[in-house]
Amino acid sequence: MDGILPGPLPEGFRALPGPFRVLLGQDGTLTRSLSFLTGEAVSVEPVSLPESVQGLRKVYLRVPSVGRLVFARTRVLAMPPSPDDRWMVSLMKGDLAIGQSMEARFGPLQKEDYAIYASPAPFDPDAAEKEGAFWTRSYRMTAASGASLLIEEFFLQPLLALAGGSPR
Repeated sequence: MDGILPGPLPEGFRALPGPFRVLLGQDGTLTRSLSFLTGEAVSVEPVSLPESVQGLRKVYLRVPSVGRLVFARTRVLAMPPSPDDRWMVSLMKGDLAIGQSMEARFGPLQKEDYAIYASPAPFDPDAAEKEGAFWTRSYRMTAASGASLLIEEFFLQPLLALAGGSPR
């Protein structure tokens, strides 16, 4: 795994349970992976939605039996042909999963500038989590069309417990 991630693995990464490491490092959409892990449909809970495509979208990914699993922030970097595309405006202001929706619209996606690190709370002023450290991954998701998003995903304690770890 050292050869896949840029630079050395973050301290404490190897001590995480295998399913949790796989979620941090996987290249598919997180929503799909969470659904497979939990056996439940994943819903998007909007926290802060932008007024335009250029704003920052903040949501929780959750399942009925456990609740919130991930806090995610998304920013559009490039959206050809027009950043005012009605579909993209609807996506950024709605409750759809970004990865699966982008994949359905633009085809296969590529993740670039991938990083995994621990983020101390509070990691976002709009997040409910105010204490602890949270495993985070960030990357740029790009489609062949040139559509590109910057995504940050903060993995919450219930997800660590669900994936075989012990909660704080």
